Amino acid sequence: MSLSRTALNNTPARKSQSFDAVLLDLDGTLMDTIPDLANAANTMRQELGLSSLPQAQIATFIGKGAKNLVMRMLTADADPASISPELFERARESYFRNLHRVNGDQSVMFDGVISGLELMKSMGLRLAVVTNKATEFTLPLLKRTGLAPYFQAVVCGDTLPQAKPHPAPMLHACSLLKSTPARSVAVGDSINDAQSARAAGCSVLAVPYGYNEGQSVQTLDVDAIVDSIEAAAHWVAAR
Repeated sequence: MSLSRTALNNTPARKSQSFDAVLLDLDGTLMDTIPDLANAANTMRQELGLSSLPQAQIATFIGKGAKNLVMRMLTADADPASISPELFERARESYFRNLHRVNGDQSVMFDGVISGLELMKSMGLRLAVVTNKATEFTLPLLKRTGLAPYFQAVVCGDTLPQAKPHPAPMLHACSLLKSTPARSVAVGDSINDAQSARAAGCSVLAVPYGYNEGQSVQTLDVDAIVDSIEAAAHWVAAR
């Protein structure tokens, strides 16, 4: 498996070191969940008497959690000042209700995920999901897709008071895995993942096929851009 880049964005390559933990983002890294998120979000807009938005546009709203997505869906064609707390709560309730209905229906794993996780497992690495997705959606999705057994820890957007890009979720995952940031690698698809991992002191890998709020991952401060989770496993194995 080839790596598309090994030292990036003017960041010097780190010295070879041993790792014992990998912290993986969920949406846009392990799974393409946009079809289900867009379904729930557009149903929410329809229930509020609003028109649907293109799936590609909704993809740029993903990354900072459900409440941010709901607000972005409401302000895509409206003045933010017009969104009252009552309207936002109606929208949030609708979105959550509809996402529970479709969670995992059309979500699919990206190529190389299972082979990459199997390789990491065979290397004795401890694995965690670190996501801004709420616990009530994350755990059922991991169970439904068969990914749950691969992970010794799951840190969600509501596990702590802070979510990514704050470093706290990465640090908490390291603690749960009985590792340290220096011996942990974070793998994600967005600026939220990169900033969170960097601030925590972890090494950082990015995959190029995710969402990143519509921006190119080439702009991220990461140690490498890898083509897949399998390629991430090979990057770790090389160290």
